[in-house]
Parts: sequence; structure tokens; C-alpha cells
Amino acid sequence: MSTTIGQHGMPRAAWLILACFLALAAATLGLPTPEAVVAEARRYFDDAVIARGQRYTWERRLLFWASTMLQLGWLLVLACSAHGRRLAAWCKHRVGHRWLAALLLIAFLYFLGRTLLSLPLDIGRWAHQTAWGMTERPFTAWLREHVLATAVYGGIEAVVLVGLYGLMRWWPRWWWLAATAGSVVFAMLFAFLMPVLISPLFNTFTPIQQTKWADWEQRLRRLVADAGVPVGEILVMNASSQSKHTNAYFAGFGSTRRIVLYDNLLEKNTPAEVESVLGHELGHWLHDHITRGIALGGAAALVGLYLLSLLLRRAATAFGWDGPGDPASLPLVLLLSFLGSWLVMPAANAVSRHFERQADAMALELARDPDVFISAEKKLAIDNLGNVAPAPWNVWLFSTHPPPVERIAMAEAWRQAHSAERPP
Repeated sequence: MSTTIGQHGMPRAAWLILACFLALAAATLGLPTPEAVVAEARRYFDDAVIARGQRYTWERRLLFWASTMLQLGWLLVLACSAHGRRLAAWCKHRVGHRWLAALLLIAFLYFLGRTLLSLPLDIGRWAHQTAWGMTERPFTAWLREHVLATAVYGGIEAVVLVGLYGLMRWWPRWWWLAATAGSVVFAMLFAFLMPVLISPLFNTFTPIQQTKWADWEQRLRRLVADAGVPVGEILVMNASSQSKHTNAYFAGFGSTRRIVLYDNLLEKNTPAEVESVLGHELGHWLHDHITRGIALGGAAALVGLYLLSLLLRRAATAFGWDGPGDPASLPLVLLLSFLGSWLVMPAANAVSRHFERQADAMALELARDPDVFISAEKKLAIDNLGNVAPAPWNVWLFSTHPPPVERIAMAEAWRQAHSAERPP
């Protein structure tokens, strides 16, 4: 029976998976936005802004789905076909069945194939951004950064895989528990090191007092003091060297926590609007969203890794592997991880939107100026070519932030609730 599953059931399952993703892509690309959503967006944005945002988002999603289907197809070939099994066997034979060397060789071939398949679409994303006027970065500058990012994150993936398979070999029955603990520790370490070790490889970060916006610092510091947040420095990132997107973010863990403002944001917004955006990032800090995210990720990892251990135990019998830690299982592990990330995506994005709403509420409480909040939200949506009238289906599946119209409505509701506090 196991032989039948290994030889016949998996290819049928692979085609079914592929068909499901094609149907999902067609739905997210083809379902129209309900007219009620468009009508609501017209309260705040004109038709040109709505149409432009929808077109830009649709084109980006088309590139996203093309990349996703290529990655999925590559994983299905490696994990589900006889060609993939022969490749894994060749890798093990090539290195004398040394598990670490075999694991790294199989991982390298997967990573190389994924990189080469996605490269044309990555170039397409750069060309798309250029065509829409969202970047003026030369291709050579983009390519240098792309190669650097590929090397950095490829190295991180290698470390994660070696750690995971080491645990599988050392604790074949309980590795999923140790891997859950390891994932939490790794997430904390990554959050701690990201702002000081990885981000500076791609951008420069300058204290605001050393920039041309130095005279804004006192105003922003008052907001930080009102929030009671121990921000050491407010940093400005040279985002304009890469794109014209306006944004800000909260990053770090423990002593490396920091708030970063894009130079584009400072160029295109008033001090009051930047203050509102800063209040949002302070909201993330005050609600300790990074720590909560790591904790929720650990809980999800516990369930996911346990289920993975059950599936690998059955697959090891079906495919004749030497336990779950056999390097030949890597393509299946990668495929199941890919599918699992899609299964939890709606829930993860719902949590993210909840965090963003909490940060928005804190921004309103700190700055106490809903009109400025609305003005900043409109500018962010327009400057970033955001889809201000997204289909609810796409929001549920893809959106990490509430739609702009929802955020504006929150500010209007806050204004109404606090109207008695405003001076006449």
C-alpha cells in the first residue's frame, strides 16, 4: 500500500495542489471589487486614484502569482516526481551518504533552481516599479542588492535547515518540541540582530538630528515623551535610494528596538503628519507587538511541526527513507512548509491587521488630531499607489494592514467620540 501511495498517489495529489493554486490565483485576480466598496472609497478618493491603485496592485499580484506558481511547480517536481527522488539519491551518493553534505547539496540545488526560475520575474518587478515611476534606481544597483539579499537570506535558510535536520537526527521522536523552542529563540535572535546587522547592509540609518529635518526632532520627542517609550534615537533611512515609497517601521528586540522613518516620508509629509505616523509606530512599541508576534509564531510552530512530524513518519515508510532526518525528505519538508504557510496566511494576516488597528488607535490617542491622521493616511495611500478599494476576498487573504478607507473611518469615529473634548 505504501508503495502505491509513493508511486501513484503523490502525482495525483501534486496535480490537485497545482489545480487548487491555479483556481485561487484566478479568483484573486479575476473577482471584481463590489460596487459598495468602490462607492465607500469615493468618499475620500477620486476615481483616478482608485483606478490607478487597483491597476498597480493587480499587476503586482500577477507577478506575485507567476512567481508563486514557479516556486510551487519546482517544489512539486522535487518532492513528488521520480525525477526529484532520483536527484536526491544522486546527491546522497555523490557525497558518500554523509548526511550534512547531502542535506546542503540538496538544499543548494533547490535554492539554485528557485533563484534562477524567479530571476526573470524579479527583474520584471524592478521594471514594473520603474515603469510606474516608483523607483529611479539603475538596474545595476538593483542587481547588486538583489545578489546580496539572495546570499544573506540563503545563508540564513541554510542555518535553519541544518539546525532542523540536526534535531531530527538527534531526537527522531521529539524533534518537533526542540524545534519549536529553537524557532522561538531564532526569531528573538533574528529580531535582535536585524536592525544592527542585516538592515545596514542595504540602507544607511542616520539619527534625525543629523539630517536636514533636525528641527523636527523636538516636536517628535515630545510625542515620544508623552507615550513614555524609551526611544534612544529616531532614525531616518535613505529609502529614496531604492524607491519612492513612503513608510516608517518599528523593529528590533530588547536593546535594539528602534523606530525608523523613511526619508521619503519626511520629504512628502508635514511635521504633523509625520507625528501621526510616528504615533502609529509608538503604538506597536507600547503594545509590544514584536514579542506578541514571536509568541504567536511559536504556538503556530508547535502545531505545525507536530503535524509535520506525523506526516514525515508516514512518508519515511512510504519512500523508504532512513527516518525523518534523511536528507532525501528535504523537498517534501519544503513543500509542506510552503503549503502550511498558505493555510495559516489568512489567520496570520488577521492578527497583523488587529495589531495595525491597535497601533492606529494609539496614534489617535497620542497625537489627538484625527484630521491630520486622515490626511497622512490619504497621502500614504496615494504616494504608494495603494489599492484604496480592494476586494474583501483579497483583504482577507493577503492584507497585513486594514484598507485605507477602514483606517480613515476609524479616525472619523474617534473624532466623533471625542468631539466634546475639542475646543470650540
